[in-house]
Amino acid sequence: MRLFIAINVDPALRAPLAAVQANLKTTAAPVSWVKPENLHFTLKFLGEVPAVRLPALQETFRSSVAGIGRFTLLLAGLGTFPPRGRPRVVWVGVEQGVEEMKTLQGRIDEILLPLGFARETRPFQPHLTLGRVKDVGRLDALLTYIRGAEIGQVGQMHVRCVDLMRSELHPAGAVYTRVESVPLSEEN
Repeated sequence: MRLFIAINVDPALRAPLAAVQANLKTTAAPVSWVKPENLHFTLKFLGEVPAVRLPALQETFRSSVAGIGRFTLLLAGLGTFPPRGRPRVVWVGVEQGVEEMKTLQGRIDEILLPLGFARETRPFQPHLTLGRVKDVGRLDALLTYIRGAEIGQVGQMHVRCVDLMRSELHPAGAVYTRVESVPLSEEN
């Protein structure tokens, strides 16, 4: 099964984020937009994991999150990855909660290493993917919009848990299912 570890977006933020996507869609850019119910912050992509490895992965996942306190994320700003050249991803940024997310991601990355999941090679940059570029040839209107957009703060959410997610790819798009949810500590 195809797995990843994520912080799922608070359902209350789906409408404001869908509104941001709707404004971006007016540029008619060739972007595959993430469905609002699928919006999440990826902490670690695990890829294909045989079912027989799931119990050990779940146990290690729980220990990687143990003792980490709840925190607040404030979403603001738009951008692309890479920031220069041909963009592949359109995102909303994180203004508050960056250090907490980096700490959480780093701990997950480190603790899963003995199970054979390699460390991320790129520095972790907290962001929420809104869409993936399908064709880099017709992005002028989108890039102009992003450079001029002052969307400010989109909203905030309280991070209370981290989820192990399963991703199933279908012609109509990915379907995500929560495998396990691990609560963060109420004490910081």
